[in-house]
Amino acid sequence: ILTILGNSAVLATAAKRCSLLKSPELLTVNLAVADIGMALSMYPLAIASAWNHAWLGGEASCVYYALMGFLFGVCSMMTLCAMAVIRFLVTNSSKSSSNKITKNTVCILIAFIWLYSLLWAILPLVGWGYYGPEPFGISCTIAWSKFHNSSNGFSFILSMFLLCTVLPALTIVACYLGIAWKVHKAYQEIQNIDRIPNAAKLEKKLTLVS
Repeated sequence: ILTILGNSAVLATAAKRCSLLKSPELLTVNLAVADIGMALSMYPLAIASAWNHAWLGGEASCVYYALMGFLFGVCSMMTLCAMAVIRFLVTNSSKSSSNKITKNTVCILIAFIWLYSLLWAILPLVGWGYYGPEPFGISCTIAWSKFHNSSNGFSFILSMFLLCTVLPALTIVACYLGIAWKVHKAYQEIQNIDRIPNAAKLEKKLTLVS
């Protein structure tokens, strides 16, 4: 309920001030869409199965649940990665350079994120990787057990882990460390404020970065 209400509030606010949205804020809207999509398509089945102490439905509903989880999960992860990269670029570029990140650019990036997520989600349906029940039997996801007993499952899980989890996570960490370093350097410069001719401008920039 909180997931649906919270993300619905984000989408309602974005719709109300659509013309005023800055291009990076479209990624926040996309993250809300992915999260609310996950809540609506997965949570009812997961909650009902948990109360039932067993998965409700057959193989078809299991594949559907796993597909939705993978699609929206990868989309959320890649959106967070894109947000981190754009924040890093804006932080480390001049105002004129940061203005180059237009709404069209972000829309193309969002389209790429969804296509990338959809590609990974449908790969198990076309023969690379598998979907199946989780160990506790009340939800479905990637068949992790295939990592040990199938070369097909092994290659898929390893590739997915590297390209959909490790690489985005490392990118996010690197970007926010870069932003933190920028803040640290700006703070050091403010300590020597008497020697800075544009101290007010620097302080405003530091506030925006923070």
